Amino acid sequence: MRIFARSLVMLASFALLLGVALGQDRTLIIAVPGDIQNLDPTLSSGDTLTQEVLTSVYSFLIDFERVQDDDGTWRGLSTSFVGDVAESFELNDDGTQITFHLREGIKFSNGDPIDAHAVKFTYDRLFGQQGVTAFLTSMAAVTGPDSVHVIDDTTVAFDIDTPNTLLLGNMAQFGHSILNPNVVEPHMTEDDPWAHEWLRNNTGGTESGPYVIESWDRGNEIVLARNPNYWGTVENDRVILKIIPDPSSRLAQLRAGAIDVAVDIPTKDLAALERDPNVNVRTFTTRSVGYLGMNAEIPPFDNVDVRRAISYVVPYQTILDNVLNGYGVQLTSPIPEGTPYHTDDFFVYEENPERARELLAQAGYPNGFETNFTIPAGNAEAREAAVWIQASLRDVGVDVTIDEMPAAAFTERMQQRDHAFFWANQWISINNDPFYHVFWLLQAECCNYTKYQNDRVWGLIDEFTLNTDEAAREEAAREIQRLAVEEAAWVFLFQPDQIVTTGANIEGYTWYSADRYLRPQYLRSTTWD
Repeated sequence: MRIFARSLVMLASFALLLGVALGQDRTLIIAVPGDIQNLDPTLSSGDTLTQEVLTSVYSFLIDFERVQDDDGTWRGLSTSFVGDVAESFELNDDGTQITFHLREGIKFSNGDPIDAHAVKFTYDRLFGQQGVTAFLTSMAAVTGPDSVHVIDDTTVAFDIDTPNTLLLGNMAQFGHSILNPNVVEPHMTEDDPWAHEWLRNNTGGTESGPYVIESWDRGNEIVLARNPNYWGTVENDRVILKIIPDPSSRLAQLRAGAIDVAVDIPTKDLAALERDPNVNVRTFTTRSVGYLGMNAEIPPFDNVDVRRAISYVVPYQTILDNVLNGYGVQLTSPIPEGTPYHTDDFFVYEENPERARELLAQAGYPNGFETNFTIPAGNAEAREAAVWIQASLRDVGVDVTIDEMPAAAFTERMQQRDHAFFWANQWISINNDPFYHVFWLLQAECCNYTKYQNDRVWGLIDEFTLNTDEAAREEAAREIQRLAVEEAAWVFLFQPDQIVTTGANIEGYTWYSADRYLRPQYLRSTTWD
């Protein structure tokens, strides 16, 4: 079977080489800042590029619906879903079972059928590994492998213990990648019962998505080739992900036309790029939340008036203008703009040093205090913002030392929730549900980095995460936002824009607000016409 898979890939590569010889090279080149990590979709790392590649080489039962706006912009809707491996799906009347009807005749990259048995294998493995994807699935009330039933070769049913709005959003992402049991099972051993060690570095023969991984030259480039058996749209034949850590080099190659897409271009360079007729800059407001963390269990940030005082000093507009260079909007709530039930009705914080001094005196710090502000090394936005924050806090007697830590150590300490005053990673919740979002950031032990605790907030999250009463959910979400803002759970900083820079000849970019991942299968060059 593996020999057959290699033969298919070789045939696809031969066809591509023949196309190049005939002047029909449909290769897309994308410059990225780093390499991919663990390729096991069920236990994948939090690395964005890794997850983008997984989204390119695997398919899921369902996907976000892709639509085109009147202005020609393509979008992946975050709360509307269509079939992917499944051609259709339906809930029963009481919302306790969802049935998926698979596409007839679809195949993995090696020619094996993608059928209900492959889906069942995938979910048995998912729950068997007991990783984050299993937790998210059980959070949406599909509690384990016994909840997944093969009806026939093209029909699978999932039992749902409690009707809820979370399941579809959880399933339309890489953790639910459908795997080929014929390829994965031979790598399952007593020591590695779910073949994690093989899948973390390999995909060959089990790809169900638009591409196969043709090659991976670590630290240099990843090459994706069109999956010969994929049933959906793929506008190009090959995608080369060139690893270029230096943003100035990515910028130079984009302007020179040596690459088609450049990832993570600094905002300070975008104004000049927007004037370049050979470059297209697209911007989209994200649901990502950028905030300053204040650990509610570490003095003086355990005092709510100190947290409020800091929130009245941070120069919000200055950071938006001079750090993000205008590519973002003010964050006004733990539930970001673009997520259901967001409101800015309760946001009161603005630069008001006099009010900050009053609050500091009320908290017992009339002369201010000393603290460290911890940021990850190599993050230009964090470094620039830290200088503005340091200067503003100095004006109210708070003496801030900027502590720049290596990125890995910074992240480890944040995950351990040991930082006192810190630059928080920009978080986006793939499932665009407000209760899912605040569960992770205001309650979950893993990701409530500030150790915020409010029994009323936590009770509302527990009560309404799986509730389907829209009016009651909205009222509860408003109360959570009111309390979190009133108690200054964070310094609510910004929602950054997603910035996509491509050659002017590249079209088909689709903005997926749910995860921000690039789907290269829709990209094409007008020069290929």
